[in-house]
Amino acid sequence: MKSKTKVRLAAGLSAGAMMLSLTGPAFAAPSQANQTGQATFGNLIAALNNVNAEINNLEALNNLTIQDVRVVNVEDVLNGNNVNALNNNAVDIAILQDFLNNSLNENNVEVLNDALNSNNVVITDVVAIDVLSGGDIVVFTR
Repeated sequence: MKSKTKVRLAAGLSAGAMMLSLTGPAFAAPSQANQTGQATFGNLIAALNNVNAEINNLEALNNLTIQDVRVVNVEDVLNGNNVNALNNNAVDIAILQDFLNNSLNENNVEVLNDALNSNNVVITDVVAIDVLSGGDIVVFTR
């Protein structure tokens, strides 16, 4: 029980720190649902390093709506050696994609998949999710 609490606390702290950087000028409040945008390489790595915690946080959310999901294309932050980060985290990416493919009876996953569909994104393009402390979700896609 203590280890789960530590993981959730760490994920919460990580999500809070990422929320600060994601609410800057590049991430003004969306004018419409599913606004796409850019994220920093650091935000992506933090989300990749916390895949299991982010899945747990997603499952714990109540009343998630499609407006709470922001889809972010990370192609522009992946350059040079940074592309290797996705290769180095291929197992974690596969875990997340498997979860999204096989948890269709969970309301939050259905909402997340609806957001992906409305942005013409397939699950195999999802590389990470970040559940922010306010309940919003950033989905990193390639």
